[in-house]
Parts: sequence; C-alpha cells; structure tokens
Amino acid sequence: MKNVLYVFVIFIGVAAALFVSTIWIEMFLRMFFIPTEDPVNILVLGLDKDIGGTRRTDVILVASIDLEKKKMMISSIPRDLMIDGKKINSYYQSEGLEKFKKRIEQLTGITIKRYFIVDYDIFKFLGDELGPIEVFVDRPMHYKDVAQNLEIDFTPGYYKMKGKELLAYLRFRKTAEGDIGRLDKQRVIIEKLAQKALQKNVFALTELYREIKKRTEFNIEIGEVVYIFSKVKKGLQIESIPFPFYIAEDGNLYLDESKIEEYRASFATREKKLEERYRYYVINNTNNKSASFREKVENLFASKGYKPNNIFYEGVDVDIKKNAVLILRKNEGLKNFVDKLLKDVFSETEFEVVYVEDRLDYISKYLAIIGELTKNGKKIVFPIDFIIILAGDLKI
Repeated sequence: MKNVLYVFVIFIGVAAALFVSTIWIEMFLRMFFIPTEDPVNILVLGLDKDIGGTRRTDVILVASIDLEKKKMMISSIPRDLMIDGKKINSYYQSEGLEKFKKRIEQLTGITIKRYFIVDYDIFKFLGDELGPIEVFVDRPMHYKDVAQNLEIDFTPGYYKMKGKELLAYLRFRKTAEGDIGRLDKQRVIIEKLAQKALQKNVFALTELYREIKKRTEFNIEIGEVVYIFSKVKKGLQIESIPFPFYIAEDGNLYLDESKIEEYRASFATREKKLEERYRYYVINNTNNKSASFREKVENLFASKGYKPNNIFYEGVDVDIKKNAVLILRKNEGLKNFVDKLLKDVFSETEFEVVYVEDRLDYISKYLAIIGELTKNGKKIVFPIDFIIILAGDLKI
C-alpha cells in the first residue's frame, strides 16, 4: 500500500544519480529555468490493475515537502473513506485526475500542483531487477483474490524475495485501519531497493530510470526532481500525519469532522497536530495469575491514560525471563511513545527495549509468541506496533 511514496523516493535518487553523468548534462541549464514552489505538494496514487474496465486508486497519499525546513509531511487517505455516498477510491475513474485532485485539496487544505501515479506492477519489475531483498515478515499473511490473480501466503519469519513475492508482500492489507500510516515496513523495503539501485553503474541506472519512467505518470520535470533532491538530501525529516476518520456502525469509514481542522493545520504549520494511534499488547509472564494482580495492572494503565489493545494474563508461554518491550518497526515517534509509556506507567521498573529485527535472539522469541497467541485463539489484530512482556520484579 503506502510504499508507493517510496517508488517516488527511488525515482528521485536514481534521477539525481543520473543527473551528474554526461547523459543528463544537457538538462543542467533547464533546472535553473524551472520554477519550483515551496512547499512542493504531491499527490501520490497507486492504481489497481484494470479489472472489468474499472481502475481504482488502491493508494491515496499526499506528500508535502518543505524545501527550506527540509521536512516532508505525508498522509495516507483511506481508500475506503466514504465521500458523498461513495468510496473515495472510485472517484479517480469517474471524475478524472483534476477533479480527484480537487477533492484531496478540500480534505487537506493545501494546493496540489504535482502528481505521481504508479501501477503496482512496478514493484515486480524492481524486485526482479534489484532483488532478492531480505524481508522480515512479522505476522501471518494469507489472502487470495482470484479477480486480480493475487495470492499471498507467508508465515512469520525471514524471506529473500524477488519480484512476484515482493509484490505480494507489499500488497498485503489485513484491515482498513492497517492501511493508515503504516509506512515503516515498506520504507525499509524501498530503502533496500534504492541502495541496490545506486550500486549499479551509470548505464544500468539509465536503463532503470527509463523503465521506471515507462511505468509511472507524473508532471515533475527532471530538473525539478534534482533541485528538490539537492535541497533535502541532507537532514530530511519525514513525518506521518494520521488521517482523521472513524468506523461507523455500518462498517464504513467516515471523515472525523471534529479533527479535520487539526489535520489541515499540520500541513499549514509543518507540525503534526494529531497523534498516531499505536496497537500494542501486554503479556503477563509472571507467576502471579491472581485476579487482584489483573485488576492492579489494568488500573495502572488506565490511571495513566493508556489503553493496550489487550492484556493476556495467562495461556501464553513466553521464553522471556525479564521485563521487555518488543518493538516491531523502527519509527522515532513510536520509540518516543514507548519511552513515555514506560516512564508514566512503570517509572520504577527496568525494561529492556528491543527492536525485534535487529536481535536474532529475539526473533525466534517473537515468532514463538505469535504462534502461541494464534494457536490459543487469542484476539489479536495485525499489524502490531509493540508487545510489552511482564516477567517479574514489577514495582507497581
């Protein structure tokens, strides 16, 4: 889903690398005659395959790049968001790009002059050309769509993926909520693809750029791409703005009018006004299974204003003997949230904070936890941001 933005990042990086070669030197003067606004607001769309004459936007993402502050604000708009009685992803085909862009402008409050449109098949091409890419799958992924000839079947663990597998992995979406602001796993994949791309020689890069260009539609000149890249290449900050929506009783997603002004203000001020919602679980791995301990833990979280998605007090055998937090994605905002939670809720208790992908000794433990939870029918929803393990010596 959200990874479409990072095709654009690859595009910028490859174009910038090519720009310094003699092949692109003739473009040099053009750069100085192409005005680039600041901030640069870009509508990034990922399109489904054309099925039965219908082509809908599978990904709708806005990127606002402040060249002076070297900051990119990004926001993923739910493709299933109900607008005027229809899902927003249906309007691209029925109204066309310009009218669709106007709808997004109304939601975000910003003027959008640029667009970058990509078909998902580009990931198959990039995976075959630049793979295999090592991927850590952190959840069971099983999905089948006969109409799109799409079958996804991954159990948790490490994989080396090329085109077809990589495309399936990137297309997986479990819930509508999982489509919102979950960029970090995909970012890792695209960063790996970009690193491999930039290891190629200039001739291979030239061909790669041409192939990417064939598979995308955009209105950004090469001179502008390089200019943007030159402005933000050192110290670029990327911040995700959660889109304000709610799930109604009919199961549909609707705009949360009470938060829309804060959402628009995030783009206007370049500062996030809405906080991300994180999904996390707590596992009691202590010997204390009493009702009084359960009540004490629940009251402790509630008194500090935190609400785990679930707390499992028994039935999950975890091979972790000390208090720990297992973080499933590298994200500064998430790490700050975890640090604050531990300070607020467990101020006198020591926890080991672990990024699962970086610790071989914890990967097997995490996979065992997921196996235990799913085997015992525990109610968990993916993606998970982090898991708190209570193992003993709790000063609460």
